[in-house]
Amino acid sequence: MPVYGSIAAFTPDNEALPEIELTKVQQDLYQSARPGYGTRNRLEVSFNLVNATSKNEKGIPFAIYHAGFIFGLSISVFVAIISQLGLYMLIIAGRRVEIYKYAELTEYLMGRTGYHFLNIVLLVQSLGITVSYFILMGDTLPVLINLYFPEYKLSRELIVCLISLLFVFPLLLPRSIGALARFSVISVLCIPVIILVIIIRAPAYIPQDHKWPITWTGPDLFGALGIIAFAFACPHVAFNNYLAQRNQSSRAWYWTTVTATSMSWGVTILFALVGYLSFGEQVHPNLFLNFTPDDGIINIGRFALGFSMILTIPMGFYPTRESLQKIVGLETADRHPSKLEHILITLVTFGTILYLGITVHSLGKVYALVGGFCATTLAYIIPGAAYLLAGRQQSFSMLHKRLTEDESDTLVDTNTIIDTNTIRTTETTTTKLYDQDNSVVMDVAAGLLVIWGLFVMVVSTSGVFTNPSSSNL
Repeated sequence: MPVYGSIAAFTPDNEALPEIELTKVQQDLYQSARPGYGTRNRLEVSFNLVNATSKNEKGIPFAIYHAGFIFGLSISVFVAIISQLGLYMLIIAGRRVEIYKYAELTEYLMGRTGYHFLNIVLLVQSLGITVSYFILMGDTLPVLINLYFPEYKLSRELIVCLISLLFVFPLLLPRSIGALARFSVISVLCIPVIILVIIIRAPAYIPQDHKWPITWTGPDLFGALGIIAFAFACPHVAFNNYLAQRNQSSRAWYWTTVTATSMSWGVTILFALVGYLSFGEQVHPNLFLNFTPDDGIINIGRFALGFSMILTIPMGFYPTRESLQKIVGLETADRHPSKLEHILITLVTFGTILYLGITVHSLGKVYALVGGFCATTLAYIIPGAAYLLAGRQQSFSMLHKRLTEDESDTLVDTNTIIDTNTIRTTETTTTKLYDQDNSVVMDVAAGLLVIWGLFVMVVSTSGVFTNPSSSNL
């Protein structure tokens, strides 16, 4: 495979990438497709990843009730760890074969059928997530505007359209997701505001006879498992964020995913604890539905949620646009969309998602089914399988290279002998990186990741038909 960007196949973890003077347009283009052009530090990328998952916590209090308090908290730790592992393995698989796009990686390892399958799954997953963000924005900001500015009498559809055109669309124009890092920081900082207002107001809504609902298991353990697993899944933006990161070593990406997962778990569980312990069995899938619409303090949280949605929509839009570009042939391994093509595909995708966001008010069982299938496929099954397959490809390539070098030893010109210290240093670094990413423990973990994904897929999708309450998420 050809080497992309400015880094070699095995870039030492402590080696600085060369500085290249690029225009802003060139930087955005290269950063969206090639390694070696990242500009964001690990914390900024971590916030991007947290922003991609932070709005999935709306159903976690509901999931804790159905799983049981003790089991729900315990399984959330396991799900967070294994989700972080999936993000890490996906990038390592790409580094092994020098491919840094999810679809191209799947094509290289699983063939053209895998390429088309992944693009369709990515498109459906990202499209569903983005539409749900528009729906949630439409359920918060229009309500507040009509409540506090009743003289304007604006419809929900008109308000969503105006907000989307004025504030959302400009965020969708860059090619690289790295441009959104600072906006992600602002979006994530809205979460403490949301949690704080809920903590302040929740006691006023607790019934007098309320009992602390501390249970071991709940009424729908398997259905809750799918909800919790989905809350930590963000593989659709893994490569986008990796390419935006300045330090693209495997160790740096590992700590980025650990940081992001830890923050995401902390925020999600705090949100779940406040909601579940306050309302118990009466908790709604959307926690704000437990409060009256004219509660001034709660409406601060509603506004923070709606505002953060504006900054979160791009997290789902970028992979949607990328998948669509690949499906229609505008983006391949050899070409990228021109500026005109980029603008046109952005307009078409934005218009389609906006239309769905203002006309669909509830995705119901269809979204629950598609979300459960797509999320587990993208976050667990394919990353684990890709890691194992990429390991086999790398082992075969290294063996072939060694055999070729052995056969050509006698053809080496003595005038081209290189300093042995340089060779030894390079070999040591390469071997260290190879051993780090190809351990038996990681191979076993990758296999377990695939098994876990298949299990969650079965229980979450089957629960859509057996448990009516799952359609309310």
